[in-house]
Formats: sequence, C-alpha cells, structure tokens
Amino acid sequence: MKKLGLLAVAVLLSAAAFAQTTTPPPVTPVTKTPEEKAQIKDLRKDIKAYDNKKAEAKAAINKGDDAAAKADIAAAKADKEAIKTEKSTLKSEGVKHPVKLADKEVKKADVKAIKTEKTDLKTAKATEQADVKAGDITGAQTEQADAKADRKELKKDIREAKRDGVKHHVHHV
Repeated sequence: MKKLGLLAVAVLLSAAAFAQTTTPPPVTPVTKTPEEKAQIKDLRKDIKAYDNKKAEAKAAINKGDDAAAKADIAAAKADKEAIKTEKSTLKSEGVKHPVKLADKEVKKADVKAIKTEKTDLKTAKATEQADVKAGDITGAQTEQADAKADRKELKKDIREAKRDGVKHHVHHV
C-alpha cells in the first residue's frame, strides 16, 4: 500500500514537472542580406586562395625553392588574416559559424565542377563512339582530343577538390 502511494505521488510530481515546461518557439528561417551574401562570397574566395597558397608553398618546398615557398607562406598568412577579420565581421552580424558555412559552399562548388566535367567527358566519349560508327574519322579524332582535354580538366578539378577538403564522393560522382 505504501509503495502504491509513493508511486502515485511520483506520477503526479512528474506530470506537474512536464506541465511546467514550455515548448520552444518555432524556428524561423534566417534570410541573408545581400551584404552578408557578398561577405560570405569574399570569405569563400579567401578560403580557396588560402588553400591554394598552402598547396603552392608545399609544392615549392618539395621542389627545393625556398624563396617561392616563403612568398607563398606569407601570402597564405595574409589570406588567413583576411579570413579572421571577415569571420569576426560576419559573427558580429549574427551569422553562426561563417567559416564552416563557407567551407561547405566551397566543397559543394568543387563537387559540382567535378560532376560537370564528368558529364562533359561522358558526352565526348559518346559522340566519339557515334562518329566511329558513322565512319567520320576526323570527327572522332576531334572528339578524342576533346575527351583528352576533359580528362585533364577533371584531374585538375579533383586535385583542387582534395585540396579544399573534399575527401569522398570525388571519384563516385
């Protein structure tokens, strides 16, 4: 009997506790002003420039060119400072995690560029096959050259995407 009474009291107290909690207000989507969009675009450009300068510095170090490496490192430091100032400006305007947001957008743009190059490559190969079946040798040769150029661009885009932090979905796109 005593246990039943304690159970009833516990149920009533927990019901009272749940009744006092308030539901959070509905989340309204945050709309960005054109100024914020422009600043995030600048931040994306600075992030890409920073990544490129770091990669160039690493390549110069591997080649043994210390002067070029020092210049690239100095440029990367300047880009890093620009990223920090833009980050603080965007945070003061209410943008949450501006660097993460810009990184995501950079990666999304890299994956989109890779997808575009892959579709161009597939189109060039299909056109080449159609030209071969039709007996158009010169057309097939030009399409083969286009496919070679597309492959070269695809490899370049994959390298840039890896440099920007895209680790997966690059070859499976």
